[in-house]
Amino acid sequence: MATTPRTEPATAAPPGPSTEPLPDFAGVDVGALATRNDHPVLGAVATLLLRNWPSARDAVAYYEDSPNMR
Repeated sequence: MATTPRTEPATAAPPGPSTEPLPDFAGVDVGALATRNDHPVLGAVATLLLRNWPSARDAVAYYEDSPNMR
């Protein structure tokens, strides 16, 4: 009796960080985004950002959720 060899799917490598740099959104006018009426979600998010953003000098990004931070 002949046996057929098992062919298992190749396991993919675990996802990792991309080597592609993130786009620079430093020049985006968040105030103008908050007043847009054609995209209600974008306007709501921009309004929330402005409400919690004391000034451009105090803006900070945190990356505690990075996989390398654990």
